[in-house]
Amino acid sequence: MTQRGLEIANQFGKKLPSFANQAKAEEYFFAYKDNHLSILAEIASKQTKFLCDYSPESLKNLELWYFELYENDSFYQFGVDREIFERCMAMYFGEVMIKNIEGAHWIIEEYAFTPSKYELGVNKGLGAVMLNRWTDHFETPNNKRKQSIYREYKKFAEV
Repeated sequence: MTQRGLEIANQFGKKLPSFANQAKAEEYFFAYKDNHLSILAEIASKQTKFLCDYSPESLKNLELWYFELYENDSFYQFGVDREIFERCMAMYFGEVMIKNIEGAHWIIEEYAFTPSKYELGVNKGLGAVMLNRWTDHFETPNNKRKQSIYREYKKFAEV
């Protein structure tokens, strides 16, 4: 890893939550996941653009809804801000993988570059995707069709 890469990894690690041990991290992250899935289910029930059914196809509608809310600056109408919505999206993405990809399961791991800092993700075989939050998802490159989440799902399913 380059020196610059190491600096970026260390900066990222500083932003992650700290825990005394694995058990405390698991307790926190599983509650975090469940809370954000509940938030998304609640706000999804108040609209018709996205059905929270945990199907892979629902990822397309979730992302389109996200972009509509972003472009109209209207996350607030559902009582959340963009950051919370992005966290909900990440947790939903993970749950869709768990429910639809054989062998996929939630993991909580200590961050390799910063002791006592942990991340939440989904693992399948030798592949893992860490999902604490999708920050500034609207800036995702090469996403003209606004289906990057679905494409990520398909890539992970093929691992």
